[in-house]
Amino acid sequence: MIFKSKWHSGFLLFCSSFFPLLPIHAQISGYDVAFPSAYLLGLSSQGVVSTHAMGSIYGNTAFLSFQNKHILDVSSSGSYANPNLSPVYISGAGYVSFSESFGFGFRGKPVYLRSFPSDERYSNYAFQAFANWKLNPYISFALHLGPGVSGRLGGYSSYSWNVSLSTAIQYEQFRLGVLLESPGSYRYDQFLGSERLNEKLPERVLLGLGYKWNEWLEFQLEGSRKFYERTSVRLNESNQYIPYAVRTMYSGNFSIAVGKIESIQLLTGVGREIRMDRTLRGFYTASIGIVGSLFPSWFGEGYFYALSVQRAGLSVPEREGAETRMAFQLQFQF
Repeated sequence: MIFKSKWHSGFLLFCSSFFPLLPIHAQISGYDVAFPSAYLLGLSSQGVVSTHAMGSIYGNTAFLSFQNKHILDVSSSGSYANPNLSPVYISGAGYVSFSESFGFGFRGKPVYLRSFPSDERYSNYAFQAFANWKLNPYISFALHLGPGVSGRLGGYSSYSWNVSLSTAIQYEQFRLGVLLESPGSYRYDQFLGSERLNEKLPERVLLGLGYKWNEWLEFQLEGSRKFYERTSVRLNESNQYIPYAVRTMYSGNFSIAVGKIESIQLLTGVGREIRMDRTLRGFYTASIGIVGSLFPSWFGEGYFYALSVQRAGLSVPEREGAETRMAFQLQFQF
């Protein structure tokens, strides 16, 4: 009996040494990269090489330097996984074309989101001011800076700085886009009511290549690398580090736009994204959307709409994280 008691005590002591890690796995849900506008959702794109303002204002704003319009934009999105609906996520932006080579604006957009299948929903928003500068007729740069905030069970985090830098290159029918982003680190003082949680979100690098075949047909290809090896999670001063394989941190998409946005344009795209969880899980997306001018005979030129649907997690059951995403967007150019 004495030997058995000592054996049990030793076993419990050994197990307890791993206990600080278990709540991290059990309590903290993962997240996906967000699609902040209906135009980008229709392309399954992050907007790093999108030339139209409905995409570039939430992605690579350096492309806004190649047009001279002022812009106001609002977009809403949500998702569905039987039988649940996510909250409605809102994005908004404004832009002032100050001169032929300089412009500035603001935007608020989701960066990372998670609604299903966990009961714990996650959202990370960035509220940025940005400025872009056209170096010459072919090259433009943009800087985006502002506070970000995240939401989990128990409320919202402290704010952190989200900073990103982008470059846009256009030459004849070709275009190239590069975007570097650091979303920041966030602290929750009352996670699950009484826990202390600190997490650092992954930086990412995006590269895109686009080609305009003619007035009616455009192609774009994007690739991204998320630095998940630089993420960190700390619950009640207990650190967690998972040695993810670097090969799992790459994702991308291929998109096609058919038609003219001044009348009607069809968007479609397929992509591969990465879900941040206990493991980095890759899943595939397919989307379709329509974009056009909003009753130009009534309102005049410069009013645009976009409506898109995306299926995320192709061939994956909804109980394992598949969902249907929907988004609607309005933009006014003047």
